[in-house]
Parts: sequence; C-alpha cells; structure tokens
Amino acid sequence: MLARSATLLPHVPGMRSAFGSRFISIDRYQDRWQLVGLMTPMYHESPTINGGPVPLATATGTPVLAVEIKESYCLQYGGATPDGQLWLAHSAPAAADRHKRCSFDHRVDATVPVPVGVDLPSDDPASLADHLAGWAAEAGLDTSAQCIAEALGTYTDESAVYGLVQALGLVPVDTVYPAVELNDADWHKCWQRADNASVRVLQEWNIRRTGDFEPLDHRPPAGADEFIRFLDLVADSMFGAGLTRAELRAEAARLLETYPRP
Repeated sequence: MLARSATLLPHVPGMRSAFGSRFISIDRYQDRWQLVGLMTPMYHESPTINGGPVPLATATGTPVLAVEIKESYCLQYGGATPDGQLWLAHSAPAAADRHKRCSFDHRVDATVPVPVGVDLPSDDPASLADHLAGWAAEAGLDTSAQCIAEALGTYTDESAVYGLVQALGLVPVDTVYPAVELNDADWHKCWQRADNASVRVLQEWNIRRTGDFEPLDHRPPAGADEFIRFLDLVADSMFGAGLTRAELRAEAARLLETYPRP
C-alpha cells in the first residue's frame, strides 16, 4: 500500500479499518511517501475489511495505491484519489491460459475489493499502465505508461510493486520495522488464545453471510473479547504508539491468569 503522509501510515485513521493490522514493514521514500507491507488481515478483522484505498486517500488528502497479491497468481490494483474516485485493475500475466477467469474471489475477504455489481476487470497490461500513469500524475510523480509497463513486466509478486515504485521515481530513505510483533515470544501463548478467538469471529461471520444459521458446535473461547482486544493493543503498539513491551507483557500475564483455561 503506497501513500504520502507525515504520520506513519499504521497510525492514520482508516488505515487499519481498510487494510488490517498485520504490518510487516514501512519503506519510507522522499517527500513523505511510504510503502507499507501487510499480510492478510487477522481473522476477526476480515468481516470489516472491505474499504480499500478510498478511506485512506480521504484521510491523508493524497492519492493512495493498494496492490493485493494473491499467492503470486494475480495482482489486484486499486488507485484512489482524495475526492473518492477509485479505479481497479486486475493482472495475471503469468497465467497459463489468459482467457481463463481468475479463480480468486476479489469481493469477499478482499483488501482491494471489487464492488458488488462490478465485473472483475479484464487483464489488460496497457490499460493498467495507463491507469498507473494517470494516478502518478495526480500524485505529482513524473513517469510514463511505457516506463511503468516495462517495470511491471510479468511479475505477480512483490517484484511488481518494487519495480513500480522505482518507475515512479521514488528514492528510498529508510525502512521501519515493528517494535513488537502480534505473536511476539513475550506473549505467544496469549496470542494463540487470541488467534483462536479471532477464528471464532470469522466462523460466526461466515455462518451469517452464507445464511446457514446452525450454531457452532463448541463454546466460544474463555475471555474471547478480551484476548481480541489484546491483539488490537499490540497492533496499536507496533510502531511507537500504544503500550510498551513491558506493559503488553503484563497485560498478557493478567489475561492468562484471569482465564487460565481456553
């Protein structure tokens, strides 16, 4: 996810609600540009992660670009501007059969979602390069569709993203890594309990979404809501805000003492 902000992007309103909390790193470039690497959102976040880049473009007041990588099979691009405009593009250049439709669902559980009623964009490298060149111009970056197309090549992984960043003329400044991890060794047992609770939230959401109202055949994990809140506390603390490591460790110990059994 690429955006421009004086504040680290995980702390910008709308970032976590649009893309989740599983941050890997932040590459910083000149003029406050940031490239944030994320993993698939936590399970309990999936039911609410469907905002895409538009809310973040509104919050930062600058164009935002998000690229969702689906198992190195395809890339789903979403470019947004502060006025709420969004364009989408789909790319699967390495697919053996270019006429075969993508097997991934880009509407449900998607961080760059295709809106209901909108068809998945066709794979069109020239159109994608034009979209990206237009987005770059809106963002004040000097490049061309030809330069972008050459940088993207046929990659369907992070190489396409880093090639694009280079084609946009962004110069790296430094990389910021999380001070703490969601499953840090200091509270790994607490994270396991929280992860189980998080899975339960996703299961219940899927039941409601599919119209199957059969209840799950086991009770919720003890203290489920509190363990999930602990995950949110850790996410708040990953890049210099929220609680210290010692405070998080103490909170994890309190939860495990309060709820000794799952």
